[in-house]
Amino acid sequence: MLYLSRPTILCVDDKATAEEMRLLKIVLEKAGYQVLTARNPSDAISLFRSSNFDLVLTEDIRMADENRTLAQTLKSVKPTVPVAIYTGGWGPSPEELRVADKFITKLVTIDELMRAIDSLLSTGQTSLAA
Repeated sequence: MLYLSRPTILCVDDKATAEEMRLLKIVLEKAGYQVLTARNPSDAISLFRSSNFDLVLTEDIRMADENRTLAQTLKSVKPTVPVAIYTGGWGPSPEELRVADKFITKLVTIDELMRAIDSLLSTGQTSLAA
């Protein structure tokens, strides 16, 4: 995929500390991406609707008062934007397997994370292995 500007990634994690989010943002920006962050589902959805993103990295979050996850909500708004579940959990839930384009554990190295992101951005693959 040819990008005339840097690809933009939305990172969403309601469990990460501000420092963890800042470090992830720095790593991704040094790799050449534009990065916006959100700490809760409502901010993420608002940003996602108002801006163009090439990828979403999210610690999948159950929506308050709804029987759906943030990833499901984002995919219903813009189905062509890849959503990767980026979590410290041990494995994807059945819901995440159905909606996510990729499952990436936070235990991967930075190089592995970059390869997974590049894969999603360049090929649009829907592989679930990181």
